[in-house]
Amino acid sequence: MTRRARPVIGARLSGLVEGMDSLSQPAATTLPLARLQPGQFQPRSFFDPASLDELARSVKAQGVLQPLLVRPLGSGNFEIVAGERRWRAAQQAGLDEVPVLIRTLSDTEARMAAAVENLQRENLNVIEEVRARLQVAAATLDVPEAGAVARMFALDRHPDVEPDLVARLDTAFGALGGETWRSFIRNRAAVLNLPEDVQQAVRRGLDYRKALIIGRVGQASQRAELIAQAQAGATVQQLREAVSPKEGAGGSWKTLARRLGDSKTLERLDHKKRDRVEKLLRQVEALLGESDSGV
Repeated sequence: MTRRARPVIGARLSGLVEGMDSLSQPAATTLPLARLQPGQFQPRSFFDPASLDELARSVKAQGVLQPLLVRPLGSGNFEIVAGERRWRAAQQAGLDEVPVLIRTLSDTEARMAAAVENLQRENLNVIEEVRARLQVAAATLDVPEAGAVARMFALDRHPDVEPDLVARLDTAFGALGGETWRSFIRNRAAVLNLPEDVQQAVRRGLDYRKALIIGRVGQASQRAELIAQAQAGATVQQLREAVSPKEGAGGSWKTLARRLGDSKTLERLDHKKRDRVEKLLRQVEALLGESDSGV
C-alpha cells in the first residue's frame, strides 16, 4: 500500500506562530540519525510497537516522505521538534539519515510546532490530543502547561479584562478545529487529571466521558471493576449510577452541597448557567432565612 505524504507542517502552523510560513518549503537537507535527539515538547508519551513496526516497513520500502522539523542544539546536534515517530521508524528500518527542516525556534514556537504536528495525525488517542491542545493553549498564553487550564477559566470568567488573549485563543483553537477553547476546558481537559490506571484505559480506547465518571472513584480495585464494565458495554448512565447510587432526599441534598462547595463546579459552567445557579442559590438562601425567622 502506497503512503501519501501528509500536508507540510507549515500549512497548519501558519497563523499560529509568527514567522512560521517558511516551514511550507520542502526539505533541503538530510541529517544522520545519530545527530538527532527527541524533543522536550513531545506530547506523545507512548509509541505503539505494532504501529511503529508497520511504519518502519513502509519507511524501508519508500523512505521518509515527511521531513522532520528540527532545531539546532549546538555541537552539531539537533532537537526533534516534530517527527520523532518517523525518526524511530527510520532507526528500525536501518536508515542512516532522514530529511529535515532546520529552523531556529524559541521554546514557545517549538512547543506549538510539536503540538500542531501531532494533532495532524489520525491515530491520536484522547490523552495525546488533549495534551497537544493544552500545549497549544500554553504556548498561546505563554504560561506553563500546568497553569494553562486555570488561566483559561479566568479568561472565560472575565473576558473583557484581557480581550487580546481571548482573541488569540479563539484564533489558535479555530485553526486547530474540532472544539472551542471554552468547550475544551469544561470537558476533555479534565482527562489529564484522571488516575493513571484510568488514563491507560483511555489510551486503549475507553470513551473519555466514561473515564471521567470512573475517575471519581478513589479505590483502584473499584475503578478496575468499572473499567471492565465499561469495556463490556456499560453506558455512561449505568456507570454514573454505579458510582453515585440514588440516595434519599437527605443524601441528595448532601451531594448537592458538596458539589456547590467545590469551586470547580461553577467554573465549568458558562456565564448564563452560572448566573442562573447563583440566582437560584439566592432564592434558596432567602427561603431558608424565612424558615429561620418563623415566617
